[in-house]
Amino acid sequence: MQVYLDNIVFSIQKAGGVSVYWYELLKGIFNSGLSVNLLNTQRSSANIFERRLDYSRFACLKESRLPFKYLRYMPIRCRLPATSIFHGGYLRVSPQKNILNILTVHDLAHERKLATKFPRGLTNIMQKAYGIRRADGIICISESTRQELLHFYPFVNPEKVKVVYHGIANDFYPLDKNIPPFFTLPFNLQQPYILYVGARRNYKNFGIAVKALKQLPEAYKLVIVGGEQWSRDEMMALQEIAGRYHIFENVSAADLNVLYNYAFCLLYTSIYEGFGFPPGEALKAGCPVVTTNRTSMPEVVGPAGLLVDQPDPLAFAEKITALENQPYRQRLTRVGLQQVQKFTWEKSVQETISFYQDCWNYKFSK
Repeated sequence: MQVYLDNIVFSIQKAGGVSVYWYELLKGIFNSGLSVNLLNTQRSSANIFERRLDYSRFACLKESRLPFKYLRYMPIRCRLPATSIFHGGYLRVSPQKNILNILTVHDLAHERKLATKFPRGLTNIMQKAYGIRRADGIICISESTRQELLHFYPFVNPEKVKVVYHGIANDFYPLDKNIPPFFTLPFNLQQPYILYVGARRNYKNFGIAVKALKQLPEAYKLVIVGGEQWSRDEMMALQEIAGRYHIFENVSAADLNVLYNYAFCLLYTSIYEGFGFPPGEALKAGCPVVTTNRTSMPEVVGPAGLLVDQPDPLAFAEKITALENQPYRQRLTRVGLQQVQKFTWEKSVQETISFYQDCWNYKFSK
């Protein structure tokens, strides 16, 4: 089998969850022994993950002279060898009938009208719908995403849809608290703090995280890591907890692991996720997770998560307060370390390659 992988996602993002997925998948497939060809690679990439990849062993093909900003919305414009496999990093498929199209669907946020507004949101939906119709095999990154896919696109044959979970990076693990950690951020780890990681807009409900902190004793701080550029409204919202928050916009994986390890908990207020990396990372570092009982969150955190049915500040605060019971907290930590063992990139890559083979056999071995 010849496999053609489209790296255009690295031109769309400088970082982000889809880039993490594509980077980890490429690393695994590079070492799988498959015949790999790469489309739309960039020698001088702005994407932090693509810069880590070594393309020297593989054929890197230029698909088109069109700029990536236009190409990303189009079907593949070059002809591939018959019976080859095409897997796009972001929603793209080939119009050829004699090849195998594999499509990964990360979420249905645009269909739910939770993401980018018109016209970009409509463009995403149209591109996704085209890809879903052309795909011979569809990978969903959670059972929640699979169910939504079949809801919004009921014409899809469920037998050609497979759930392949993301992995959680090995950068996250429990530390020995008897040994002072190597930590580069200007912050006292010994004070009690609630950790908030990632994007803040729309369905992420960052404002509710701020209001939840207000419900807690003043000793608790809110540590906010990563996310997009701060808006004026977000900065004004923080005035509600003036003197009780710390912002770290750019944090290394090593420092983030330390923050997870010493945090009282991760507060993840999002009501919609295709998968959701921070809760998995937190569990892997031995950090309790308080989040919502929505979409993929119950799948990721399992019995280790403290879940609220409604994203209400008081409900979140009550779950956080419950962690002051040390035996209960320790039990959740142990369960979390067991739960997160389900999510490895090695398993994700192997299941993806097996899915390639199954779809290829079904289409071409008749």
